[in-house]
Amino acid sequence: MYCRYCGTHNVEEARQCAQCGKSLHPIPESPYSAPQQSGKAVASLICSIAGLFMCLFVGQIIGLVLGYGAKRDIEASQGRLTGEGLAKAGIIIGWVGIGIDGLLVLIWLIALLAFATMPAAGM
Repeated sequence: MYCRYCGTHNVEEARQCAQCGKSLHPIPESPYSAPQQSGKAVASLICSIAGLFMCLFVGQIIGLVLGYGAKRDIEASQGRLTGEGLAKAGIIIGWVGIGIDGLLVLIWLIALLAFATMPAAGM
């Protein structure tokens, strides 16, 4: 058996290389990997925050869709995905943003109706 590190020929029964001392048998890889962050959860938070400052309702709706999708994916991943807190934050900020945008639209409509019913000055 040859050492994959230094190329020295060793007897078949050897566990370590006689020259470099490294293991001649590969260590089996673990079937488990470290959990990864959910991209949908991160995108949910980013879209919801961005929606607070631009694009009435659009960013929040995208943030909500991504947030609920991320929560579903994280629950189904059996621990392989993380980011539930980010998904929850994206959902909460999305709903708060929709509420704020709804109030702004309502105020805008009331102001528009108030100015539309005002008598014209100077006539």
